[in-house]
Amino acid sequence: MKILLVNTPIARRDILGQFAPIYKDMKMVPTGLAYLASFVRQAGVGVQILDQYAECLPMNEVFLRIEKYSPDLIGYSATTPNYNAAVDFVQAIKNNFPGILTVMGGYHPSILPDETLDNPAVDFVIRDEGEVALTQLCGALDDKKKSFDHIDGLSYKSAGGHNHNKKAVSVDVNELPFPAYDLLPMHLYSSPSYTKFALPVYQMIASRGCPYQCTYCINAELNVSAKYRKRNIKSVVDEMEILVERFHAKQVQFWDPLFPLGKRHAQEFCEAIMRRGLHQRLVWNSTTRAESLDEETIDVMVQAGCRGLGFGLESGVPELLQSVNKKLDLEKIRRICKIGRKKGLVIAAGFILGFPGETKETAQRTIDYAKSLDLHYAQFSIMVPYPGTPLYKSLKKQGEIPAIEENDYVRYNQSVGLTGLDPIYVPKGWTPAELKAVQKRAYTQFYLRPRMVLFHLPHLKLSKIISMMKSFWSVVSLLFRR
Repeated sequence: MKILLVNTPIARRDILGQFAPIYKDMKMVPTGLAYLASFVRQAGVGVQILDQYAECLPMNEVFLRIEKYSPDLIGYSATTPNYNAAVDFVQAIKNNFPGILTVMGGYHPSILPDETLDNPAVDFVIRDEGEVALTQLCGALDDKKKSFDHIDGLSYKSAGGHNHNKKAVSVDVNELPFPAYDLLPMHLYSSPSYTKFALPVYQMIASRGCPYQCTYCINAELNVSAKYRKRNIKSVVDEMEILVERFHAKQVQFWDPLFPLGKRHAQEFCEAIMRRGLHQRLVWNSTTRAESLDEETIDVMVQAGCRGLGFGLESGVPELLQSVNKKLDLEKIRRICKIGRKKGLVIAAGFILGFPGETKETAQRTIDYAKSLDLHYAQFSIMVPYPGTPLYKSLKKQGEIPAIEENDYVRYNQSVGLTGLDPIYVPKGWTPAELKAVQKRAYTQFYLRPRMVLFHLPHLKLSKIISMMKSFWSVVSLLFRR
């Protein structure tokens, strides 16, 4: 039994818009596929990975690789913004290899399995976490079994329509083998310039899920993958050591929604790094909750090689945060950002414009709050009600998501304001043009300030200057387009 796992492409210009040139190096390790590959390989299944997102192969080369490997099953992953590009890719391969079975996974097929199975090129869908279900599917196909009803988390076609087996249980993250890095084109991976401190840089995860329940986030849905589970710290540090020894990593970027989580977790992790001497061999960065940090914890993290932290702050308006179940202490965040910058960390934060109830005044308050913080970088996204989230369900019930355009998934994209497309959701009292304009205004107001030069001076290198100039001119172009 042989399976090929494919990281599907995206339509970069449609999704990234005018920032596409800046993010051309945004090719990061597909940790989900790497875990799937290591798990099925452990069970004796032959497996290869095609990272089409990173390799960008012409279709004739894709066909040649598939023909040479001759898999029995091809597995694809898809998110909502890249779903259209993914299914086009799947259909093209199915047309050329009609005898090879197809399984799709990822957030979008997990939430909308019926729609995914309606595509004639798709034979199976695995919902939520896929390690166990994919291994069992490979086993059933290898044994020529006609019944798949014993595989939890699997959806499939039958004579009577679509069958959806019961939900799978969440996996024990401490029983998973390390990701199959040896099957990936590791030389191609990097990171956006604002999170790049040393090369080579690779991504990994130290946990799954999120303990918080923000209504705009897919982790608020009561699905298997949303359950928060931390990996054993020894296992995390072992994997970091593998990346250093085998792939010469100089930086690790933690891909978790939140890591480390809490003062004790941070201190235990940092102590483990320093005991191994890894802090002398590589640096690392992550995204976490600002409120869980204090000056003592930040000191330890810096000693252990931390160079950057990201925070998902979303809004500077308490009422809007409360409306989406985002619990933040905005003043404590201000203090933590200041401490982090003084300790030499590069601080980034994400903000969302266009929540239900957003007004022109509250949007400007969020922009002003971002400007008041000690941030090196800020990302301003347009609020996207992703299918499956509590916020999506609420807005759909209220008729605020236009049904006629519901399948135009490329518009479910946080950077839609920088493209030629309109947002899928626009709050009451706004036009699409006004919402797109406020996203552009946020970037120009935040970045075109003398203070930004002062913040970045201690971190400047030639490569950094070049990437910053590219970003600067892209922002300037947005200003003049307005």
